[in-house]
Amino acid sequence: MFFNKPKAKYNILNDYDSDVYNLFDVVMNQKEELKSLFHDFPIHYDLWEYWKKNLETEPIKKALRFLFLSNYGYLGKPQTLAFGVDNQKIRFDDLLEKTNDALFNAMFTNHDFRDYFKNLSRVSDKNAFVYNDPPYLGTDDNYSNSFVEKDSEDLFQCNIDTGHRFAISEFNHPKIIELAEYHKLNLIIVGERKNIKNVRIEVLVTNYENNQTSLF
Repeated sequence: MFFNKPKAKYNILNDYDSDVYNLFDVVMNQKEELKSLFHDFPIHYDLWEYWKKNLETEPIKKALRFLFLSNYGYLGKPQTLAFGVDNQKIRFDDLLEKTNDALFNAMFTNHDFRDYFKNLSRVSDKNAFVYNDPPYLGTDDNYSNSFVEKDSEDLFQCNIDTGHRFAISEFNHPKIIELAEYHKLNLIIVGERKNIKNVRIEVLVTNYENNQTSLF
């Protein structure tokens, strides 16, 4: 979402996934080295299998591992190396520059959302807006740090406590609908998201009025 909207005057981002945080930190601070190494590293099955089983601690190598597993995995997942006609390396330079430009002068942190919101609550700007894209409840196979119901309860309360306008992306999980109703929030339909196993309805929970279709 951040990369598809106009930049605000102040941009504060947070991601608890250390791979995501590390990648963006490298993009901001070691862009040219990352570009060179990404173009040079081989795309082969042995490297894929090695990085599936082994982590990296050096920031550049950790970023390359994350890029390889996420860009060359079937359906974007690090289970199966996918071969296709598209070449991610051709697109990489353009995306790297756009990402670097977007992150310029933005603050990026790596905290559990509860700790993040403790600092965010000190932001007094009445125009502040908080967008939340958490691990969707019931999708524990997609993230390294998955959500349980207590996490969703805490996320709703943390947003409410800031006093800022906010939106939370989610699926129409019964618990999410229950929380939205309990806190008297708006819950609108975004659309269907399909995969091989099922069809889910994506929703947006907000504490401000909107003109889209509500579930209530």
